[in-house]
Amino acid sequence: MDIEKELYQDGFEEYPKSTVFIENIFMFLWIIFGSYLCWTFMPLIGWIYLGFGFVMVLFIMRILVCKNCYYHGERCHTGWGKLSAVYCKMGDLRQFGRGLSGIIVPIFYTSLALIPLILGAISLVREFSIIKICIFMTYLLISMTSSFIQRKKSCSKCKMKDICPGTAAK
Repeated sequence: MDIEKELYQDGFEEYPKSTVFIENIFMFLWIIFGSYLCWTFMPLIGWIYLGFGFVMVLFIMRILVCKNCYYHGERCHTGWGKLSAVYCKMGDLRQFGRGLSGIIVPIFYTSLALIPLILGAISLVREFSIIKICIFMTYLLISMTSSFIQRKKSCSKCKMKDICPGTAAK
């Protein structure tokens, strides 16, 4: 199988720096607001979520996913291809989204989204506050924008969109 023929030829070689900036702001806010919602349920869980989110996003996911991506060592929509190159060497494009990464990626992002929603909702029921509801709604907006709107836009210009099992461009 010639993987080069399967790449989306009109995709970006490197994404604009503005896209990288916006995507990272959304991810940062997603984790910060999610941590706050978890913290309102139980402070220790908020701290665990914060650490888990950043360690997974900055290290584990970069090693598991990005090493097998076309953008390894390059500026993808988040810039994490460059970050991945710091931790590991280029892998095999044919393995992108397969094996352990194919299992962990959906579990991680689903957990990253749902845990704060569930714990934040429970916290709101236990003790309602305007600040909590505002943070909850902001979190919903941030996570939905990052998960759907930004992702669909980024995936549409990705070289990997025709091979990626998690693409939002189809």
